[in-house]
Amino acid sequence: MEARPGRHSARESLPARLADLARGLGDLAGKLGDLAGKFGVRLRAVARTAKNRLSRTPGPARPPADAPATRVAAARARRRRRRAVLAAVAVTGLVAALTYAVRSPAPPPLTRETAPVAAPSDQAPVAPVPGDPVSPGEPLLDLKLEPLPESLSLTVLGKRDWRHWGGTGADSVQRKLRGTGEIQDPGGERLEHNAGVTDLQWMDGVPTAREEGTRAGVFQRGAGKSFTLAVTGSGDLRTVRLFVGTFSAGARLDVSLSGGGDPAVQEVALAAGDRFYQYVIRFRAPREERLLITWRALTVTGGHNDGVALQAITVS
Repeated sequence: MEARPGRHSARESLPARLADLARGLGDLAGKLGDLAGKFGVRLRAVARTAKNRLSRTPGPARPPADAPATRVAAARARRRRRRAVLAAVAVTGLVAALTYAVRSPAPPPLTRETAPVAAPSDQAPVAPVPGDPVSPGEPLLDLKLEPLPESLSLTVLGKRDWRHWGGTGADSVQRKLRGTGEIQDPGGERLEHNAGVTDLQWMDGVPTAREEGTRAGVFQRGAGKSFTLAVTGSGDLRTVRLFVGTFSAGARLDVSLSGGGDPAVQEVALAAGDRFYQYVIRFRAPREERLLITWRALTVTGGHNDGVALQAITVS
């Protein structure tokens, strides 16, 4: 029984296939040459037969050798010979070209200099995304001053917790209902004022559930007096907004983390009149650490009620 070729047998090489094609073209050229020779022999025989018939048929005398009919026949014969020669030349040139291609050596193997470079990946490079100035989870402290609007909502700003001082007496404090309790206030001697420049509002407070707008707060008289607050760390990034003021005083805000690190400090120059500020503090601290806040009067102009004021604080 004859063995069948395997499914994965090697294909015939390109030089071998070109050589077979050249041999086929050579055979074709030979056949064309034989056909041209036979055609020429037959043409000569037909010419002789016609000549003999003309010689036996009576009629007018033969035209001269340079008659038009004789020139046309000669031109046709020359054209036939020219076409046959051109066909033979074309076939010979094609056979020579194929023979050269078959005999030419195989291209040299790729070297390290000519090796193709790998195609670039279809995936676009990923651009780095800027984040916090420190790695996630590490302590962070940032302080900046922002302008005060005409009104603001402690409910909106204090998603986690908020507090407000004053309004129904120097000791009155409003808290967020079901707040986290992150805000710590040690208390102390305070006086009430109603000199704020922003209407503070809320709708989730206790003991006052809703407030449409109050400018009340508390203050302390004299240089050196201060308010101290703290916010418990949670390990996550938090935003604290502190609303304070000065009454004809110069003051300083000190913000630091209880676990150490560089504090953040901003000062307010001494000037007459009532001024109010919104400080935004971003911080991150572990659960066992706290954000420490001190708002202190450095100097006063000498008036009886000159000092520092405190209104509210929010945590989100």
